[in-house]
Amino acid sequence: MIITDRVYGKIEINEPVLLELMQSFPLERLKGINQAGASQYALNKPINRYEHSVGVMILLKILGAPLEEQIAGLLHDVPHTAFSHVIDYVFENEDHEFHEKFHEEIIKKSDIPGILKKYNFDLDRLLDENNFPLLERKLPDLCADRIDYALRDRVGYLKEGERVASYIADFVTVNNEIVFSKPDIALYFAKDFLDMDYRVWSAPLEIALFQILANAIKIALAENIISKDDLFEDDKFVYDKLKNSANQQVLDLLAKLNPKLVIDFDKNNYDFFSKNKLRFVDPKFVDTDGNLKRVTERFPEFIDDLKKHEDWTLGGHYIKIKSW
Repeated sequence: MIITDRVYGKIEINEPVLLELMQSFPLERLKGINQAGASQYALNKPINRYEHSVGVMILLKILGAPLEEQIAGLLHDVPHTAFSHVIDYVFENEDHEFHEKFHEEIIKKSDIPGILKKYNFDLDRLLDENNFPLLERKLPDLCADRIDYALRDRVGYLKEGERVASYIADFVTVNNEIVFSKPDIALYFAKDFLDMDYRVWSAPLEIALFQILANAIKIALAENIISKDDLFEDDKFVYDKLKNSANQQVLDLLAKLNPKLVIDFDKNNYDFFSKNKLRFVDPKFVDTDGNLKRVTERFPEFIDDLKKHEDWTLGGHYIKIKSW
């Protein structure tokens, strides 16, 4: 099977277990879950969780990860709720990891265990992300998940893919860790990652859209318009339930989710205060002596960039909705 991916180009996938998993119901469901949650209704955000999951798998394949880790990469977002990280705003989960609580449950109740058993893969081992250091790592390290969504949003949303090929070509693995081979490429990536957080993931308009939809979902849950189980369907299923409700508060909030939404910032007169999870990377690279060093060790001026971004992100925003 040849996949044409917006980040990695044409890639051939011929491992039967990957092909069968890609066609399973839990993976197919991810096609209906937008990566950008609420902002899909106001901004041009075409990327879904399925594309990202396949992208993570492809990146791991490019990096030479074992098939087992490629499988883990493909499955890592299976438990995502409708509207992606909007649900973290609903339940006020500051680490944005609400969906991860259901990873094992969702997978074990699906057809995935049967597929894995057919090809002699250990489900319990695949469910433990600690077994897959290329797939997941804590900040500020690189990992396949973090790399893919950064590159994918830059290409798919901002339409700025000039340096993407150079990043992919420069990735190497050292002791089961993704690093860069050149310090300047590592610095460019780190700056691009901060730029993405500033312009996209933590942008005030993005946060406003997330909070508006989260508020609508909170009301809908309290009024039994939707259930928690509904959140494990797809975006359209939940949105249609909200849209077809007779609850005027919910409908008024949904009406704000459109490209004409205008916001302002007023600490003394605001509709809500909200902030996003801090996202940044301080990548490692292979130094001339063969040892690994971080960007901040070679380029100490980047420390100031990180501090300014941290203050801006964690300071949050007092958001006033002006018009829609």
